[in-house]
Amino acid sequence: MKTTLAVIGAVSLVACDAFGQGADIIIRQRAKELSNQNNVRQGVAPPSQPAQPARPATPVQTPVTLTPLQASIARLRVDLGAIKANTPVTTELKQQLTRDLMAIAQGNKPTPETVNKFAANLAAAFSEKPLSATDRDRLLSDVNAALNPANIQQTQMTAIVNDVQAIFQVNGLNRTKAAAISDGVKAIAAETQRTAAK
Repeated sequence: MKTTLAVIGAVSLVACDAFGQGADIIIRQRAKELSNQNNVRQGVAPPSQPAQPARPATPVQTPVTLTPLQASIARLRVDLGAIKANTPVTTELKQQLTRDLMAIAQGNKPTPETVNKFAANLAAAFSEKPLSATDRDRLLSDVNAALNPANIQQTQMTAIVNDVQAIFQVNGLNRTKAAAISDGVKAIAAETQRTAAK
């Protein structure tokens, strides 16, 4: 019986001590909460949270204005990207490619027949083996140079024509079709350079 009373007494002392400390802890937590609430009302960040830096004002972005040449190249990029592998290219899309190419020529224009033939070969190649975005951009740079040949020497133009053929051959297009496309670039360049010389 003495052991039972001793256990009950020990438990009572521990419980009283724990409840006494518990009340003290609860009072401190409540005081911190009230302090934090007052700080929030006054606009002061609570000490447990770091002060958040003021957000910088978002600058108003003005739309980028493209030059007519940049807009034409962008349209051609989108139209070439619309051609899917193993899908026939519509006549309408081929005509759109021709319009895009003619719009890229800022000075002297090649003949529509030459551009139509080039656009048809280009569309067929993209339908068979579309180019990656990087190779497509490289091709567009070469085509732009052929359509706007000012200040381009003949040796540079030969390198551009060879680059076009290499782009398609490395992509897996057979040599004959790649050569037909590069011949189209060569014909366009010859016409724009010839009319520029007049």
